[in-house]
Amino acid sequence: MTVGEFTRAARLTLSLARHEIAVQRKESFLGLVWIVLWPVVQAGGFLFAFNLIRGGSSGIDTVLSTYIGVLVWTTASSILVSNLSILKSNREMITHVVFSFSILSVVDVTVKYLFFLIQFCVALAIWLLLIPNEHWYLALAYLPIYLVAFYLVLLAMAWAASIVGVALPDLSFFLPPVLTLLLVLSPVFQRDADALPWIVRVFNEINPLSMWVDVLYSTIGVATTGPHAPILFLASSIVALTAARFLVGVFYREMAKVI
Repeated sequence: MTVGEFTRAARLTLSLARHEIAVQRKESFLGLVWIVLWPVVQAGGFLFAFNLIRGGSSGIDTVLSTYIGVLVWTTASSILVSNLSILKSNREMITHVVFSFSILSVVDVTVKYLFFLIQFCVALAIWLLLIPNEHWYLALAYLPIYLVAFYLVLLAMAWAASIVGVALPDLSFFLPPVLTLLLVLSPVFQRDADALPWIVRVFNEINPLSMWVDVLYSTIGVATTGPHAPILFLASSIVALTAARFLVGVFYREMAKVI
């Protein structure tokens, strides 16, 4: 891709992203508000339920880390579900407008990632003010790496999901409750992995969303996945993005004929 082609693609992405945000705001202001409130509702609701079952109370560090983990999970799961049907939902645009429709996933990821980033920065600022940590300079050094890697891996997942969604169109209907169940069993709410049944540990080890939460927790010092986890995450996200882009280039035009 030349510099000119990249510039045109970036301008088209930003233009479509602004249009998507404007449409959401025009159709339902509550839709935009709900994007912000939903992670709060999930984090607060599950923490309250677990405290009733297990007893005890949650400190501010637990509440904030849970909220940040839910942010990562909710952003990834919403992108996964929306891109399973993104080609079908944009069928009219694809058939009547000449453009590289792989950019549809880029727009969806960019819009949702923007909302994630705003909420994440607010939560991180509160964390820095309230939670003492003598190694915060390392967290601040590694966080930009994590955030770049997270965007890239979300885009790779979105492209892969758009292809899978054509072959399995009903997947987007029953996947959300499954993702909610996996969230309850994920490291966001189950920090003591040794106390979990082996089947739950296996699910968390193979579930990409759980891995991404683990890397974030390692980055900000909540967990101990490893000091170089964000760098490894960035390397793996680049590999995943390259593979997904190749699949998109090979299959999109043929698959678009059946949507």
